[in-house]
Amino acid sequence: MRDTPSLAPGMKASGLAPSPGNAQLLRLVVDAGRHVPMYRRLWANSGIDVSDLRTTRDFQRLPRVDKATLRASRPEDRIHARRLGRRLVEERSSGSSGEPLTVFKDRYVEVVRRWAFLRALHACGYRPGQQCLLLTSRRDAREWRAVRWSYASIGEDTATLASRLEALDAGLLYGPLATLELLAGYLAAQRSSRPASRLVVSTAEQLTRPRRATLERGFGSRIADFYGMTEFGLIAYRPPGGSAFVPARSSLLLEFLPVPGEPALERLVVTDLAARSSPLIRYDTGDFVRRDTGRRTRSILEFAGRSFDSIVRPDGEHISPYRLDVLLEQVAGLNAYEVVQQTDGSIDVTLEVERGTAERVAAIVRRELQNVVGADLALRVGLGPIRRDPSGAKFRAIRSHARGSA
Repeated sequence: MRDTPSLAPGMKASGLAPSPGNAQLLRLVVDAGRHVPMYRRLWANSGIDVSDLRTTRDFQRLPRVDKATLRASRPEDRIHARRLGRRLVEERSSGSSGEPLTVFKDRYVEVVRRWAFLRALHACGYRPGQQCLLLTSRRDAREWRAVRWSYASIGEDTATLASRLEALDAGLLYGPLATLELLAGYLAAQRSSRPASRLVVSTAEQLTRPRRATLERGFGSRIADFYGMTEFGLIAYRPPGGSAFVPARSSLLLEFLPVPGEPALERLVVTDLAARSSPLIRYDTGDFVRRDTGRRTRSILEFAGRSFDSIVRPDGEHISPYRLDVLLEQVAGLNAYEVVQQTDGSIDVTLEVERGTAERVAAIVRRELQNVVGADLALRVGLGPIRRDPSGAKFRAIRSHARGSA
């Protein structure tokens, strides 16, 4: 792949020096090269002396990192040497990659991300004081009663989530697309007379037009689309009725790399200028974007390639893939997973595990997943390696070939 990206925001093709944002980027890179062992080693092995970086082209010489790079490094090697003694916030997630990962952030970055999220909600129509229900996998989520924010786990079944929503009469509903789809269908089947949420925010998956229509019919609400990652928080959002995504914060530098054979798509690489304790520099998200080539601003029109499939039971019930993901990301010793439901309804689970944990991890996975999908679905659990598309296409960790999957 040619590494000649477009850059946004705050980057000038002429180099780093003229822009305050570019100077901030230079300071971040030099500091990380001196004090973060992972970057010091990675860049030294690539023959790069960060003290010599002067231009945009120099910055583009830095090798990209990805989830596999982070997971292969010890946690302490990803943290700034001068901040090792500080208390950092840890978040663990696998997302659509099927590879559980723990990321670290300090309180400053947490505040930056929280404000970016609140600004995006406000831009989409949320107003302080409205009752909110957020569907999340975060196990440390707590009720925020002072501002009327409530949480529910996406590990719960659809009926439980529907009951929670009915009880709250929330003006804002936020959650992953697959879960929202099942919830919308459930409420429609129950012919609920509950007043529609004023705003529904879909996240975690690509919100296509048909899936947007499903949510609009089920909830009778305006639909916003949020794109984010555990590694960065919210990256961009599309307000209800909007045609393009809006960057969530100026401290995220976005690069768009060409995709061989796919001229309409570009690969997204992100650098977080605000993260200093555990910096992320030229992080390859693995996601593709489609931008508006007809305008000078080249706004992002679509984040492509993020999807999970629901698991289909013999009685036609759909099980949200996030119920499986929440369980699997908590299994110690599990490095990566793939869940595939075959056309006959049976499920094949492939695991990549740490050495010496295979029997224990496989037993836990089998027990936990069987409890969710039910005893009437055959479940086969085996060890990796997991095969990924060598073309670089987005890996879908949970997918279904069963009739009626969504």
